[in-house]
Amino acid sequence: MPSHRSAVLPSRRGLIRGIAAGSATALVSAGTTGAAQAAPGPAPAPAHRKGRVREYWIAAESFPHNAVPNGRDEMSGATFTAAQTSFTALGFRAYTPGWGRPLPADLGPHGIGANTGIPGPVIRAQVGDTLKVHFRNDDHHYRWPHSMHPHGVRYTPDNDGGWVAASPDTPGTAVPYGGTYTYTWTAEPSSVGTWPYHDHSVPQTVPGASSGGGMGAMGGGTMEIGAQLGLVGVLVVTDHHTPDVDREFALVFHDLYANDVPSLAQDLDLFNGYAFLGNTPTFHARAGERVRWRIVALGKEFHVFHLHGHRWRSGLGYQGWVDSQIVGPSTSLTVEYTEDNPGDWLYHCHVVDHMMGGMVGRYTVSG
Repeated sequence: MPSHRSAVLPSRRGLIRGIAAGSATALVSAGTTGAAQAAPGPAPAPAHRKGRVREYWIAAESFPHNAVPNGRDEMSGATFTAAQTSFTALGFRAYTPGWGRPLPADLGPHGIGANTGIPGPVIRAQVGDTLKVHFRNDDHHYRWPHSMHPHGVRYTPDNDGGWVAASPDTPGTAVPYGGTYTYTWTAEPSSVGTWPYHDHSVPQTVPGASSGGGMGAMGGGTMEIGAQLGLVGVLVVTDHHTPDVDREFALVFHDLYANDVPSLAQDLDLFNGYAFLGNTPTFHARAGERVRWRIVALGKEFHVFHLHGHRWRSGLGYQGWVDSQIVGPSTSLTVEYTEDNPGDWLYHCHVVDHMMGGMVGRYTVSG
């Protein structure tokens, strides 16, 4: 099956990039909860505050994955075979201390989420907390080095997780297969909001992949290929101003390219590791509940989160009420509202090419 990308798409995406580039600061600010937005400038120096140490035991794992398990796009009616939409994925999974056993799913507003790998577990902290993330590389399929790189929190270079060829031996940037590393991150007042974390290790190439496409082929491989294959998650920082909610949904926009992942018959645009209506997550709420969406994007695409039948007040004062917002690579949105419209609704990326590639899901509200 041919790729759904067309020759006219660069200009369309270029337009979206141009719009987003003019409000890059706004996109970053949209990842925070609360109406107040920080003025541009360096993050404040850390203050001495009491907090707790929160420990996570997380493994990077490889596993077979079908992004379209029911074989059908329930919006267009298109059908797929498992061979066309399956690949060996990578994902982060949370464990009991010492990587004893996987933690059970917790879909509550303070939970880690499904903990099935894509996305990784929701990592949570409050301002003043120290996060100690014990990481183990269990990638038995590719046996590549991996890492964990956080956004939004404070850390030292040895806790960054970002590999560069100029200093390849920096600790924590290329944890080998079977190896472990502990990252230490702190939550500052400027950390409040929704952030991504992801693999940021050595560029690699999936066996059989073609060169010159996808996420940007390099002499040594494709940059952030681990993240493209699923090593991405959501990091949440709250403070005493963060309101309680009844429902909280974590949603990751990410994309797979057939040039980079040769087992795929076409490019796929994913929500939480799945593509096409009927396969992507279905989220549930009840009328009267306070609802929060924590949304992050990773890769090279710009997206537009749109929710049918709902509006919310943008964190950007000049926008007012909205039902669609742009989110770009490594940026986030935090959307909150009180549910008042029962029904079966769609959420999706409003870039048509991405809808065609799979970025459509269901949101059901009971009365």
